[in-house]
Amino acid sequence: MLTPSLPPQPPALVISAEASASEGLALQLNGEQLQAPWRWEEASPPRLWLPLDLLESRLGVEKERLADGSLKLQWFGRTLLVPSDRQRPLQDEVGMEVGELLRSAGVTARLAPATAGGSSLILELPPARFIQLRTGRFNQNPRLVLDLSSATLLQRQGEQLLVNLVNPEAAASALRQQGLAAQGSGGRLLLPAQGLERLSLGSPARLVLDQLPGGVPPSPGREGLSSPLPGLSPVLEQRLLPLGGRRYQLSFVRIDPRRGPFALVPLSRNNMEGLSSLAGLARSQGALAALNGGFFNRIRELPLGGLRDQGYWLSGPILNRGAMAWQSGSLPRFGRVRLEEWLSDTNGNRWPLGVHNSGYTQRGLGHYNRLWGSVYRPITGGETGLILENGQVSELWSTERMAGGVPLRQGQMLIVARGSFPLPMQVGDALQLNQRLSPDSFTELPFLIQGGPLLLADGQVVLDGSAESFRGAFLNQRAPRSVVGSDGEQLWLIALEGLDDAGPTLAEASELVRQLGLQQALNLDGGSSTSLRVEGSQGSQGRGIGAAIHNGLGIVVRNPR
Repeated sequence: MLTPSLPPQPPALVISAEASASEGLALQLNGEQLQAPWRWEEASPPRLWLPLDLLESRLGVEKERLADGSLKLQWFGRTLLVPSDRQRPLQDEVGMEVGELLRSAGVTARLAPATAGGSSLILELPPARFIQLRTGRFNQNPRLVLDLSSATLLQRQGEQLLVNLVNPEAAASALRQQGLAAQGSGGRLLLPAQGLERLSLGSPARLVLDQLPGGVPPSPGREGLSSPLPGLSPVLEQRLLPLGGRRYQLSFVRIDPRRGPFALVPLSRNNMEGLSSLAGLARSQGALAALNGGFFNRIRELPLGGLRDQGYWLSGPILNRGAMAWQSGSLPRFGRVRLEEWLSDTNGNRWPLGVHNSGYTQRGLGHYNRLWGSVYRPITGGETGLILENGQVSELWSTERMAGGVPLRQGQMLIVARGSFPLPMQVGDALQLNQRLSPDSFTELPFLIQGGPLLLADGQVVLDGSAESFRGAFLNQRAPRSVVGSDGEQLWLIALEGLDDAGPTLAEASELVRQLGLQQALNLDGGSSTSLRVEGSQGSQGRGIGAAIHNGLGIVVRNPR
């Protein structure tokens, strides 16, 4: 995930100037080559910072968000509390100092020369031995407990959970007897991630699997879409392009939404709080091809940008950033988008609403409704609120009352006040919600996704980070990129990866997609979030980490009219 510059930023972690430190992207995990930013600081013992994406998806560390912004990381009975001021940027990722957590679980870490120069971080954890399987129930659902000899890697890759074991076949056989599809091969136990909730425990080491009904909650049902037809699928294409003495691989899918059997849809959950795999989002909505979508806050798992589905704002746009809007059966439009909302009363007073169903926070008022989810949980400290129903204030919520969560019911709006902003309304006051979207040409288009920055307009590079509130460091980072664009005839979903480095800068990404012939192009979330899938197979996966994402774009089969 690429982290855009979104205030307020947590305090930067101060690192001792005397410490000898190394940083890099090359990483080996049990012999597997990955790309992930890391920092190694010589000390006794050494200190090691790793990105949260890697810890969750490749080691199996579990994350719990606390009310004060701290994170509680847990892994096979070991716990690490990370206050918000100790969560530091690692290039484009959120990093944690986890040296002691890993050492206590048996992970060895060392530095070695990298093939392209610099250093490579080597992490090794011997696989555990499966001892026995125990069964039970938790909250009326089946529970399976695998007793293990030690901590081990618990890796989620798409729709599969991979467990490193010395004897995976024995574990798979025991799980199959309980009706769970499981396979053991090559030192790994393979389990379906869908429908399973897992946690690891220690003393002794255990992997707990709770079988849950359902899976990734789909967004509201759409009309006009059908199940995939046999043999009908978009085609994955790849090209190798040189630029500035470096080579880049571009993987892409392209369709003509005006003709033919395919349509473009947003991929989202029915709850804006939480993350999912791209594979899960695609499967839940019948998408044959999918690309990850807009930015989000990985710590709080909340959207940071516009997402509109069938005319409904699941999440409102922010900071005048680039977006793409479209309707079924036509090519999309691109531009920088702004949603203005305000409340007005009968006396002509106006109160601006700075955000709509968004994880982006600032002082002032924000608007949340049932599309956010069934409950709103405070994002910042000291929030107050009111419920607006049928044009009247029906309830006032104090900071103390809001701390327990505010139920969001159909037909109601929650107005949240942040940063000690006053709520000068009383129960019974009449208020009207007003909206204006710019550009005007986006107003009647039912679908929209926001990312940023905008890369191309009419075949020209229009990259302007300051116009979209991106910092220079973000613009100049090298990373895998996700781009959506149009050449005037077709819609393109593109993943860009570097073969000689960490990936293109945004300026280089603009030039690369221009070389493909695109006329309009928008940058989406990148880094470890970058993922392109076609018919369930991985076309591209950023840094090979398989990080969870918030939303995406999907290509589905359209019903004939």
